Amino acid sequence: MGGSESKRASPTEFNSPWRTMSWEILVVGEVGAGKSSFINSVNNAFQGRITSGALVDGIGGTSFTKAYKTHYIEGKDGSPLPFVFNDIMGLEDKESGAPEQDIIKALHGFLQEGHKFNPASPLTPNDPGYRSNPSVEDQTFCLVNVIAADKVSLMHDGVFEKLKKIRQEASNLSKPVFM
Repeated sequence: MGGSESKRASPTEFNSPWRTMSWEILVVGEVGAGKSSFINSVNNAFQGRITSGALVDGIGGTSFTKAYKTHYIEGKDGSPLPFVFNDIMGLEDKESGAPEQDIIKALHGFLQEGHKFNPASPLTPNDPGYRSNPSVEDQTFCLVNVIAADKVSLMHDGVFEKLKKIRQEASNLSKPVFM
């Protein structure tokens, strides 16, 4: 029986992924909707204890989160889970809050960690917080829209319009969208 013999993979080869990658989940919503609280709740569930990695204002008004921040989620044993949450400045009506163009750029991976949102001036390729050549790992793989159920009837049309534009871009990129 000459010729090539088939080579079988040993069962231990399947115990680890062929590449490690953290899946980025972008959390979007109106100011005070609970984006940071959602991130903390997921982390609490996996940690089995109360955490506060994503700082929460609790008072309301303007957005407490001002910069693009990645939150790494760990299991009870301290090992990192294969997904991360990206927290952003909240959306507001008109020209306030996070510019929807910046959130769309985050979907593509163009925002660098720590980018400070400026409602009056969306990020451009010339700005220092712009990542001109994002890797696959820098891109968002899932969009989560957080909407406060007790305030949905009070949301301004401008916020709904921003959410629609962001959701449409995620859909164009074939990214899953959850509300």
